[in-house]
Amino acid sequence: MSSEELSKDTRADGALATIRQDSILLAVANPLRMRILGLLRTEGEKTVGQISELTGVAPGSVSFHLRKLSDAGMVCQDVKPQGDARRSWWKATYQAMRPPTRDDADRTSDADYAYRRAVAVTYESIYERYLDALPDLPQDWHGVGLNEDRIMELTPEETEEMSHEFDELARKWQGRAQHHADHDDRRKVALILQAFPWIP
Repeated sequence: MSSEELSKDTRADGALATIRQDSILLAVANPLRMRILGLLRTEGEKTVGQISELTGVAPGSVSFHLRKLSDAGMVCQDVKPQGDARRSWWKATYQAMRPPTRDDADRTSDADYAYRRAVAVTYESIYERYLDALPDLPQDWHGVGLNEDRIMELTPEETEEMSHEFDELARKWQGRAQHHADHDDRRKVALILQAFPWIP
């Protein structure tokens, strides 16, 4: 895979892949593949069977989507020297990914549009799974979190600046979460930020 297709930016919280080739964007632009990829990034290496059990997706379908993600360079097999050779372990290649920024591209391609559509569906399903699980969560987790929207008038440059500030804030808390002591009530928390032109 050439640098023109995929560029890598090493950050404090892992590697960020900027996807520049339409074929790679299209390969990733699938909500189920995004869910599998998110699982590997969040939980670490998993076997096909483990992914199937956690997502409720048939092993054959998991294997198919893993091959597509592997072809796109988003996941790879991890050889376990002392593991069971009958089971294949998979891990995410990058901790984050994005399509080209406005500095990288003059227009939104069909592949970029498909990718962003898949992201929207993925975010919706993440929140729906949370709502489904809410009745079974400990009481301390009821009512916490953030669920709001704000509309403001900004220029493209201001929107970009605001996005970078939120990214820095998110990385600060991600670093804090990696270093504080374990607690019984500690859980993984999803933070989803979006900024885009508002259409009434």
